[in-house]
Amino acid sequence: MAAPAQLWIAGYGPGLGAALAARFAREHWRVLALSRSAPEPALASGAHVALDLLAADAAARLAQLIAEHGAPRVLVYDVGVFRRAAFAALREDDFRACWEGMALGAFRVAQAILPAMTQAGGGTLIFSGATASLRGGAEFAAFASAKFALRGLAQALARAYQPQGVHVAHTILDGVLADGARAGRYAARLDPAAVADAYWHLTRQTPGAWTHELDLRGADEPF
Repeated sequence: MAAPAQLWIAGYGPGLGAALAARFAREHWRVLALSRSAPEPALASGAHVALDLLAADAAARLAQLIAEHGAPRVLVYDVGVFRRAAFAALREDDFRACWEGMALGAFRVAQAILPAMTQAGGGTLIFSGATASLRGGAEFAAFASAKFALRGLAQALARAYQPQGVHVAHTILDGVLADGARAGRYAARLDPAAVADAYWHLTRQTPGAWTHELDLRGADEPF
């Protein structure tokens, strides 16, 4: 019997990450969750590994995981580092934290995963963006500039790796996810299970009609 297909989630958490793990597990996929810490309970549908993508040994750790588990069929980059402040009050370390977490981390994951994914015959790479991927609000200089960078990286990778069978998609999550870290401070209009279902359908597309960018929002979200 062939080994089950693998989903890797970089930036796994209790909101979208858990919903993605549950959605793909229903299709009998194995899930490898990556986060800075591996909280309890352990992931029922696979493994949960503590990995800091900004650590000096991150590339070596990713290579080790590929050697142990094989290349993922799908990788979702869902790392979010949120900083909000008036520009005059914005600290450089907060600006750097956003850029490193969402742009540099994505670069490292892509460099590690894409050679293995192409060698395995292709796959899907999904980057989770936000409203700030398209416009920078007055107090979102750090967050928006990092999300702009992530979107640019996704476009470049799509153009480079689409001919090699890798479907690169960027999603614009317009609204705050329920069960996320900020759901208590903002009106939660995005259902993680519904978003996970949309991600699943992205992975089912054939090369004849690949979506590169998909925006998702609740019906009551103004836009």
